[in-house]
Amino acid sequence: MRFSIIDCYTDEPSGLGVMPYIGTYPRYIFGAITKCRAECHYLTIDDIRSIFKKSDIEHDMRTNISVRNLTPNNPMVGEILRKSDVIIVISGLHTPGKYLSAYPGTTVEVRKLFERLGIGEKFKILTGPAATAGSGMFGGRMARSAEGEDDFFNLIVPELEYRLDGLLESNFTDVPGVEDKYARLREIAPLGAAIVPQLPYDPSFHIAELETMSGCAKEVPCSFCVEKIKSKEVARRQPRDIIEEASALSRFGIRNFRVGKQTCIYSYGSNEDLKELFRPLSEISKVLHIDNANPLFVTEEKTRTLVEYCSPGNVASLGVESFDPKVIKQNELKNDPEGIYGVIELINRLGSVKGGNGMPMLLPGVNILFGLEGESKNTHSENMAWLKRIYEDGLLLRRINIREVVIFPGTSLSKRAGNKYLRKNRKYYWKWRNDIRSNIDQPMLERLLPKGSVLRSLRTEVYDGKTTFARQVGSYPIIAGISGRIGLDRIIDARVVGHMRRSVVAEEVPHSIG
Repeated sequence: MRFSIIDCYTDEPSGLGVMPYIGTYPRYIFGAITKCRAECHYLTIDDIRSIFKKSDIEHDMRTNISVRNLTPNNPMVGEILRKSDVIIVISGLHTPGKYLSAYPGTTVEVRKLFERLGIGEKFKILTGPAATAGSGMFGGRMARSAEGEDDFFNLIVPELEYRLDGLLESNFTDVPGVEDKYARLREIAPLGAAIVPQLPYDPSFHIAELETMSGCAKEVPCSFCVEKIKSKEVARRQPRDIIEEASALSRFGIRNFRVGKQTCIYSYGSNEDLKELFRPLSEISKVLHIDNANPLFVTEEKTRTLVEYCSPGNVASLGVESFDPKVIKQNELKNDPEGIYGVIELINRLGSVKGGNGMPMLLPGVNILFGLEGESKNTHSENMAWLKRIYEDGLLLRRINIREVVIFPGTSLSKRAGNKYLRKNRKYYWKWRNDIRSNIDQPMLERLLPKGSVLRSLRTEVYDGKTTFARQVGSYPIIAGISGRIGLDRIIDARVVGHMRRSVVAEEVPHSIG
């Protein structure tokens, strides 16, 4: 039996799979197919688009990111799809954003492309976040549910990677349940590393997302979050299983890892559990970063462990969402502004020393959500007051991620308020966002990377006119705009010569400079 995987890319609160980040879904599904001794081709949505949309990567005035990520299978994409017995579509954005060199696909787009290709009658399975809780391409809207997609997809299967063997046994007539999924993952995750030769780029340009746990350690979920819907109970992978998966990926050339598929890395276990995981990972990694951190669970000893074993440029993305006590209470965030400030100070104290790539070892990031229940003009005043205090006290934030909430069915936000506050306050959002970008982000960036700072090992990714944009491989890397078209997919060093609100202006320097 022949399978094809079409990766439309995924972005969740706990997990990123938008190029150049390689998410868990395609790897796990590839491993499950390999276990069943079936043939499998991996394709990106870019591969499918490229049949109808041509691009000259070096000569287009602006890089067309919708067809930037073409796999080695691209020349045969039409033939691969026509010969496939089963086409698996991975899709779903729960925390949508803007992406430097990729444009995620949607089920609506897949439907149109398949109709144009004349393969709409192929057996198709939808999986990924879209199959679990729907998807939202843009913030500030109600999520698009998977309901109604069954007129196009033959099956809509959450967590397909754990069910594939059972589906094959029933000839796709019965979707089995899932028990002890991490026991199943122990076998298929290392097998999934064999997908690497079919990825778009040299392995050194990719970073693989590693999963440590599912579910959320908070007893009552945040009002907007889908993690409790996806996984009602907390389950943790054993360190040895994660290390075995990373080792398999490293044998195929992937040595950049983001331990990001969890709601909070500090909730993974004890400090000894963290050491048991990160010490061996550090020995096989070039880049080793984390993502999510709930301020409620941050401790000094665990922060020291992350600083010791992870590589520089690391970011602990804190799920703050709001500094407004009213919003915090009504949305079950459980944090308090003073406590959040203390966590930011702690991470700065332990992690702000710069490493070999020109970036601090570990800095906090802050997520801010617009559209939560109880939001008012005072919410922005509270946010600005605390962000100003953080800046004026000499602390650093690597990033402030501001987005409008996506409202998913089944969340308490959808039941209690829906889009009430989005509709009420949207007229203020540009001003609020601009206030933070101008008065906090840019001066913070100037403090973090003063003129003359040298950033090491940036990959040149896209052109915009006569400017090349580059960034390091890692969690939330700073984007550097470099004058001139200096060639894409190069690894360069760059000196900071100016600052924008969220990026730096830089010039290429010889690798020995600095």
